[in-house]
Amino acid sequence: MTAKPAIPVLISGAGPTGLSLAITLRLHGIPVRIVDVNPAPAAVSKALAIWSASLEALDTMGVVHQFETEGVRLKSLIAGDGTHRLASLAVGDGIDSPYPYPLLIPQSRTEAILAARLAALGGVIERGVELVGFSQDATGVDAVLKFAGGAEETVRAQYLVGADGARSFVRRTLGIAFEGYTEPQMFLLGDVKIDGGALERQSIYIWWHNGGTVALFPFEDDVWRIFTARPSAEDDSTPTLEELQGYMDRHGPPGTRLRDPSWLSAFRTNERLAEKYRVDRIFLAGDAAHIHSPAGGQGMNTGMQDAVNLGWKLAYALAGKGDAGLLLASYEAERRPIAREVIKGAARKLHAAFTSSRVAQLVRDIAVTIVGKLGAAQKQLQLELSETNIFYEDGPLVALGAPPHRPTRTDVGTRARDADFIDPQTGRSITLWPLLCGTHHTLLLFPETAPITVEPLLAGLDGAVKVVNVDPESDPRKQVRERYRMSRPGWVLVRPDHVIAARGGADDLFPLATYVERVIRSAPVR
Repeated sequence: MTAKPAIPVLISGAGPTGLSLAITLRLHGIPVRIVDVNPAPAAVSKALAIWSASLEALDTMGVVHQFETEGVRLKSLIAGDGTHRLASLAVGDGIDSPYPYPLLIPQSRTEAILAARLAALGGVIERGVELVGFSQDATGVDAVLKFAGGAEETVRAQYLVGADGARSFVRRTLGIAFEGYTEPQMFLLGDVKIDGGALERQSIYIWWHNGGTVALFPFEDDVWRIFTARPSAEDDSTPTLEELQGYMDRHGPPGTRLRDPSWLSAFRTNERLAEKYRVDRIFLAGDAAHIHSPAGGQGMNTGMQDAVNLGWKLAYALAGKGDAGLLLASYEAERRPIAREVIKGAARKLHAAFTSSRVAQLVRDIAVTIVGKLGAAQKQLQLELSETNIFYEDGPLVALGAPPHRPTRTDVGTRARDADFIDPQTGRSITLWPLLCGTHHTLLLFPETAPITVEPLLAGLDGAVKVVNVDPESDPRKQVRERYRMSRPGWVLVRPDHVIAARGGADDLFPLATYVERVIRSAPVR
């Protein structure tokens, strides 16, 4: 009997992270198998916010416009204390992105949109299928899948990715430590309708009063999510509508009445980070690798960006492009430090919002009022939440581009920028971003009087690098040059995940040639 050929990638978990990874791989033409132990998609929506960097990734996946149509564009975060509104913080102003705003959309809809996109790309989610065992060797992974009726199947995959949540079977089986702690407070959540209070549907509310905190998030037509803490850390019973109304009366915006609950829950939050993201041919992504409090709404976003980062690298390795060892080693080196900072930031925000110290509350009220009046402070908060200002400074892939010691936006390891310029073919004003979206690398050329000759370096790459020639006539206001800090002739290479891979002057193409050979060009068949 002939053994079945190994599938390229087996993904355990069909949440936003697993779906984003599967879509990314399919866009690169890589077959995947994605399984999920749950017989049906989750009906409740844990995550609500999608921030700018994730919207940029969703653009590459081909679904961003559907998210914009269905999501609520968030405009402000309003903070108050009793009857006093302390500050209104704009959450979109200052975000440097083609999508300079967060969207609020239920996670159930996020998963449905992604699942439909995967189906359109030929992917199938196998539900009610549980990963119950695996082992690996030098060439692949043998995984045991258990079906709802009890039958089992052993499949061979070249790579396995655990996107299977905070209680990840993959992580636990590998024996990877999930380092961190559990917050002592018991938090309460309710999806309810609210009458009164003059609440704005495009705003988040964080309200402090009488030693307690209430946060309100709009989603799904006239439904709001209420998030608060219970004084008793030991009581883990499901809250009632009456209990939540009591917290609203004592701590929340005045004059509000809750009704028609669709989901009530009590839970503790964790701040945890996997000790490592990879063991040979097995990877962790999303909640399997990092979890934190919902403060800031970045958990799902960080997982989706894990998926996009890992996806193109796995695809290149499977297609025989570049140095697979270098590519795959760069995933943990780039993404784990980001998760560590997101976890720290979420913990700070949670502790600031739910502190019970009267002195700390006074300091917080003063700080929020000041931040509400200082544009620079607001911008810093927006950049942190949007994840557009993150930069990768570790790992072999970033090192290949020789980043500066203190990188700024559009240096190696940082995110690309959008800009307006003139299409030399049509003479029309267009934006750069659509040209950066796809499975390819994008090479931006900035010539002056003489063209920059790169054709010999890119020969035989079969469209793996798209060249965008930004000559002076196409950039009459020098906006693209200013955005990419190009004061002289030169070039910038952008990765498929919108990260700057390398850059240099027109007289120095060696870094470009090195990157192309190590990362993009197909390895010779031995």
